[in-house]
Amino acid sequence: MSLGETSGAYILCPLVVLLLIREIYLIATVGNISHQKEGSWYPFAALPELLAVCLFAIPGLVPEKRDRAAREKIPEANEML
Repeated sequence: MSLGETSGAYILCPLVVLLLIREIYLIATVGNISHQKEGSWYPFAALPELLAVCLFAIPGLVPEKRDRAAREKIPEANEML
């Protein structure tokens, strides 16, 4: 079993926190773009998104299409033709 399959919930919690930090910062500064300075934009908007993408890349965290189809017993597109 991969790390994503065994510890998926523990990986998704920090991911949610990172995306909340990003959204809160963007919502707080949406009215006044002059507050989105480079010194605060990178740590509060760009870095959390980059770290979230890295967490999503952990093998087994997001099931592959064929695994989802097997679990749900939905035929894949190739089998329908």
